[in-house]
Amino acid sequence: MSIYRIRPIATCEGLRDTSQWTYCLNAGIKSDLSCYAWYIEGSQPKVLVDTGARASAFANKPLPLTDLIPVEVGLGKLGLAPEDIEIVILTHLHFDHIALGHLYKKARFIVQKKELHYARNPHPLDAIHYDRNAFDRLNLEVIDGDKQIIPGVSVFLTPGHTPGGQSVEINVAAGKAIITGFCCTMATFTQTEEMKQRGWEVAAPGLHQDAREAYDSVLKVKRRADIIIPLHDPMFIVKEAIP
Repeated sequence: MSIYRIRPIATCEGLRDTSQWTYCLNAGIKSDLSCYAWYIEGSQPKVLVDTGARASAFANKPLPLTDLIPVEVGLGKLGLAPEDIEIVILTHLHFDHIALGHLYKKARFIVQKKELHYARNPHPLDAIHYDRNAFDRLNLEVIDGDKQIIPGVSVFLTPGHTPGGQSVEINVAAGKAIITGFCCTMATFTQTEEMKQRGWEVAAPGLHQDAREAYDSVLKVKRRADIIIPLHDPMFIVKEAIP
């Protein structure tokens, strides 16, 4: 069995209302978030999950972020350059997960068919989250449903946040680590007393297209993973490797 380590590269950070991660909960409470690229150490071919983003990608958005380190520097600490990456798995096509795709000149980018179709024709309410210039010129490999990418690394559909979000399951020494295919922090997975009173085991992401689908996807990840890796949780800024 192939066993890997996951190397988080935190590229920028900021504050958001916690309700962005917990639908109908925590309005007015601020919490930190980070944007990442995730390198799967030991993968052959070399696999990255999401591209990372710079704070400049948020310049025209309602809430700005600040830069941490360039993804090139983060990869350099691992003895890599962007052109060494051969596969980039895209959890979804929101701009902050694809913003630096142009750096990976030799990579093929794995995206779900439903996600790509919607990203090219988004509803006006969602259009701010998509930038066709960021992905249309990339070497896209379009898949439809769950798939093994390399031995020990697979994707499975987790829609709701977006139509074709895909979570990434990775064999690590501690079992199955799952990088979520939807924007969230650990607050999304942490059951509070208020959630218990509502009969919720998890929360749905506050930003979603279908709250019920989103809830079911969160629950699916929680029940399937030995290690949950929420896409925007700041705890991984200080972690060199998972596990």
